[in-house]
Amino acid sequence: MFKEHPELFPEVHRSPILNGVIVAGMTPFESKLAGGAFAFKVIADTSRWPAHSDPLRVMWQQSIAPDSSQIWMTFKNDTQFPNEPGTLFRVEFHDGKVARIDRLPSPQDP
Repeated sequence: MFKEHPELFPEVHRSPILNGVIVAGMTPFESKLAGGAFAFKVIADTSRWPAHSDPLRVMWQQSIAPDSSQIWMTFKNDTQFPNEPGTLFRVEFHDGKVARIDRLPSPQDP
């Protein structure tokens, strides 16, 4: 989708997506495109989402209509921290946008 329609994505995010780097302000969908495979945790905004809402639907909807859902995505790739290949990191979203990126300790870390 990104390759066919890059105009659908903010210009400021196009190069980071192509380079596999998640940056502040990206949506969960843009983060997925940049970061690759991920694990996730979603606590849906109860003022908008009924109980037992599909967490993936909640997460992807943030690109269109952000809300106060709490979202964390965890990635492991070679591109976010190029000098530390295979780094595990967590991305936290506020109002549907990347607000924080934290490197997580790997099993090899002391």
